[in-house]
Parts: sequence; structure tokens; C-alpha cells
Amino acid sequence: MINIIRKIFNFKPQILDRYIISEFWVPFIFGSAIVTGIWLSADQLRHVFKLITNSDTPFSLALTILGLHMPEIIVITIPIGVLWSSFVVFSRLNNDSEIVAMRTSGISLGRILVPVFLFGVITASASFLINEIVVPFSSPLARKLEIYSVYKNPFLYSQKNFTYLEKGSKKQLRRIFYAAYYSAEKDMLKKIVILDFTRKGLTQIYTAKLARWNPRKGGWDLFNGTNHLISNEDKLSRVSSFESFFIPSISTPAKLIREISNPSEMNFIRLANFIRLQENTTIHTDSFNGAKVTFHNKFANPIACLLIAMIGAPLGILPRRSSSSWNYIILSVIVFQFYISQSVCNSLAESSRVTPSIAAWFPNFVLFVMAFFIIRNKAKTA
Repeated sequence: MINIIRKIFNFKPQILDRYIISEFWVPFIFGSAIVTGIWLSADQLRHVFKLITNSDTPFSLALTILGLHMPEIIVITIPIGVLWSSFVVFSRLNNDSEIVAMRTSGISLGRILVPVFLFGVITASASFLINEIVVPFSSPLARKLEIYSVYKNPFLYSQKNFTYLEKGSKKQLRRIFYAAYYSAEKDMLKKIVILDFTRKGLTQIYTAKLARWNPRKGGWDLFNGTNHLISNEDKLSRVSSFESFFIPSISTPAKLIREISNPSEMNFIRLANFIRLQENTTIHTDSFNGAKVTFHNKFANPIACLLIAMIGAPLGILPRRSSSSWNYIILSVIVFQFYISQSVCNSLAESSRVTPSIAAWFPNFVLFVMAFFIIRNKAKTA
């Protein structure tokens, strides 16, 4: 592996490199397409047909939703396409004795694997760009179209039955906000109930027909409501009505509503801002740990394409008259362990049992160890 990396820095493309890289594209496209089709059939098609049958969604709209989900699925299936294509190409080169011809010409295995490394870099870059540019546009749009097809209302800048918690610097609960309707565009709450715990031994419950965010004062202006004051010590209560009342608040939920849809639907810049927002503010959401894992996966998943390419290629190099059955089994084990370890590690990180960085990069560490031993073994025997 180290020798291969050294050769990359001194790399000048030659006919051999262009030839090997050109061989990858057809099996890569077909392999990725087959796996993507299986993934679609197993998951998205069922969901789309459910929209058609239960919500009378037009077939054209259902196909649009299906197409918009494609990029996020392609990002997941690219590593399998890379593994398959690198294995198939080097199996053919090996069976046609082209690998033998290269080795007898004095070309080392490390030099032969340089174009494989470059192919891994290309696919890793493609995976990263799709996940950063296409998915943040297509996935939220697909979700909004699904909402529209079910409820006949896109809810682009509003949310019904909106609840959020306002917490202090030590994560203590300060207020609970509930609104029957929230407009992020106008920073307006309708039919609002606020449970206020900011005063020790005293609970206040505010109800109002309307509340607007006041950026100058930094809080909520409540209109046409009542204030229920309850003392926990002497069990006294008092109710008063008001036409207008001001409640100072640390933050408006508008920023979160605009920024947060789903951590997997954000690019890494928005995701970093979201994580920083939750670390520095009193607003807290349940997707915080998941967002951290997703952020690390933005970089870990493309690197996985590179490592998988370096595993598949040497596995395709077999001694003459040897059976490739075991190598196909190894390929299946690699794919299985990669996705299972990703799923398990992400779940552990979301439950705060493992740090997000370890959860995201551990599957890649396993791939790196596999690539190192497979390449070293092939360098001795090929």
C-alpha cells in the first residue's frame, strides 16, 4: 500500500494506465445499475406504489418521486459497483494472461495497481459530489412531493403541531413551546401554549391566539391570551388575561426549521453549521448524534470506494488453473460486513455508546486492513 501511494506522487499517465482505467467503466456502470435496481425494487418501489394506491398519486408524480430518490441510492451502491468492476476487470486481465505479461515485462504489482487507485479516487470524488450537490436538492424535493401527494399541501414554509424545547447553558429545561401552526417565513405561531420553568418554584403557562418573533427585543410578542401562574410552594394559582405580552427568548426556531430537514439531506457545510448551532445554542434536537455521524460519513463513504477498489483488483488475480469460487465468497463477505458494520456503528453512535468519528471510520479501518493483507499476499504470490 505504501509503495502504491509513493508511485501516485510520481505518477505520469501512460498507455497502460489509460487502458486499465477504460476497462473499469462498463462493469462499474452495469454493476452499480443492477444493485441500484435491486435496491429500488426492495425499498422505493413498494413505497411509490403505496402512494399510488393509497393517495391516488398520479403515476407521473410517483415516477418523479422515484427518480428524485435515485441519487441517494446511487451513493450507497457505488462502493459495490467499484468492488465488482475492479474484481471483474482484473479477473479478465488475469485469465487473458495480461497480468503475467505485465509482470514478465518488469512491471511490479504496485505499479499495476496505480490505475486502480486512480479509479478509486475518481469514483470517490463522484460519490462525494453527488452526495454534496445532487442529494441535498433531490431528497428534500422528493420528500415535499410525497407530503404534497398525501396531504395536498407542500408545507414548504410552515409546520403543523410544532413543538420545540428551549434549554439553558447546562441543558436544563427552560420552556416548552407548542403551536398548532408555525410559519417559519413570518416567524409566527398560532394557537400557542408555552410552559415556562425559568423561575424556581414557579410555573407559568401562557396561552395565546398569536405570537410573533420580535428580533429587536429578542423574544416573542404574544397577543390575545392568558397567563396561568402556579406556585409550587404555597399551591397558589392566578389567572390573568392580556391583549399583548412579551416573553424574552434565547432563540427563534425559524433558523432550525429552515436549516433542518434531515441531516442526510444536507451538504457538509450546512451540516457543520447545524452541529455548531446545537453545540452553541440552547435549542436541542434528537438528531444531534445522528448528524455528527452523517458529517463524518460524508468523507468516510467516498474513502471506502477507494479502499474497496484496492481490495477487488488483487482478488481478481489468481494463479493459473485456480478456482475463483472462494474469491466470490470473499467479495460477498466484504460487502456484507461493510454494510452491517456501518449500520451497527451508526446505531451505537446515535445512542451515544460510541463516538461518531469512530462509528463512521471503523468500517473503513477494517477495509484498510483487508486491503493491506490482500495486496501484500498477492505481491508475494502473483
